Amino acid sequence: MKVFIYNVDGLTVPVEAEPGLRFRFQCSSEECGKEILIEGVIMQVDEEEFTEVLERTIEENRDFKKIREITSRRLVFEGKVNGKHVKLPAESFEDFAKRFLNEVLVLR
Repeated sequence: MKVFIYNVDGLTVPVEAEPGLRFRFQCSSEECGKEILIEGVIMQVDEEEFTEVLERTIEENRDFKKIREITSRRLVFEGKVNGKHVKLPAESFEDFAKRFLNEVLVLR
């Protein structure tokens, strides 16, 4: 499954990962503007945990307030980013595309 992980050292990072399975993703400074190493797992969580992770992320970085609109599968990445333990909101490409298209169609 392709997913976006939000607020990875201030970035939105696309990765290929199956929920529940550990993965490792490395992004070079040429690709991401800085070296990023992600190690952990994508998990589906309940609404309460997702909301807690989402709000903490937005509190840390207001640039991500738009992700409050995520209403489909509640995915969270838990693991390490460049050695630091984190818990971050995630969203499948499919769910992102649906959310994006709904927003565009509503604006018309």
